[in-house]
Amino acid sequence: MPENTAPNPQPKPGQPAVPAPAPPPAPEYGHVPMSEEFDKAKWTLPPIVPVLIAFAAVVVVVVIVSFGNRAKPVIKGTITKVATADQEGNTMAAVQVKLDNVIDKQLWISNIDSELETADGKKYTDHAPPISDIAQYFQAFPSLQEAKAEPLHEELKIPPRTSYTGATVFSFPVDTKSFDQRKSLTLRIQMYDQSPLVIKMP
Repeated sequence: MPENTAPNPQPKPGQPAVPAPAPPPAPEYGHVPMSEEFDKAKWTLPPIVPVLIAFAAVVVVVVIVSFGNRAKPVIKGTITKVATADQEGNTMAAVQVKLDNVIDKQLWISNIDSELETADGKKYTDHAPPISDIAQYFQAFPSLQEAKAEPLHEELKIPPRTSYTGATVFSFPVDTKSFDQRKSLTLRIQMYDQSPLVIKMP
């Protein structure tokens, strides 16, 4: 059966011949134009300036929130006096401390520790004695009287917005010369439901 093809129109006499239309070029599958894909990114990506402004705004908000939520001190403390006594090569140290409750809430001491760092870098720790022993130490070692004050002890309650000056006694396995030439003496006073107060002096 013959194919149904349109016959080429015959030119009229005196007219030029009309060329047959060229067949469409075969597609080149190994070469796909990517210009449209690459051009699309510049329309979908946001402008850089608004992005930088938004990032800076987020940073400012984070800084403000962090500053507002940081822990605020509830108590301040200072070591006001230190007195020592020799006890067979050990040093008894009476430490007087002034505490200031700076909040509208009663503070309750749960634990008192100390740390002595000597000139050679060695560290020694001790725990504060119970209230019943503090007065006995001051009586047994008269040289400690220089730092005597109201007892500073565990379970002590400091009313809101008040100050308290108290003293406690520690014992360290060094002679008094090593104690006097120390690098530092640190007190760590822990309170119930609060961050510890750390007081350090040379």
